[in-house]
Amino acid sequence: MSTSDDSAGTRGQRGAGARPRRAITLREVDAGSGIVLVGLGVLVLVQSLQLTFYVERVPGAGFFPAILAVVLMVLGALLIFRWWGPEVTGEAFQLPSRQQAQRSLSLWVVLAVGALLLGPAGFPLAMGLTVAAILFGIEGRRGLGSVLTTFLIPLLTWLLFGQLLQVPLPTGPFGP
Repeated sequence: MSTSDDSAGTRGQRGAGARPRRAITLREVDAGSGIVLVGLGVLVLVQSLQLTFYVERVPGAGFFPAILAVVLMVLGALLIFRWWGPEVTGEAFQLPSRQQAQRSLSLWVVLAVGALLLGPAGFPLAMGLTVAAILFGIEGRRGLGSVLTTFLIPLLTWLLFGQLLQVPLPTGPFGP
């Protein structure tokens, strides 16, 4: 009679008498995410307060980051305070599948490449390529709606920020 952990059927399992690992709940993941969001919000707020908030009754460079920081902190606090509320679900947190993780990582890579393209390619081209990569490459969408979205999102974003709000956007080789 063998009691070693290498016996058939027990390899890699904990020994008898060891407590099984407790699964992490969605509630705990929410609380941890909330702590990270509040911390990020505090960091962004501290940095944005060093910038001008208003210049001649017009929002300055620190306005949007400060508002964003407050929103991040409020949403993070809501996630944290949910910890003490009633249990919504007893469902345990599950790591994403390999396919889900690859899609998420692909999205972050596309966004990073799009951000790096802003200077050399300019806003409209970088934004168009980013939207196209997300829709056609990651999401696998096809059709007229995706083509229109690829052109309309950069155009409407440029009209809103570049023209209406007069935010100086990178023009790349196409600008003055």
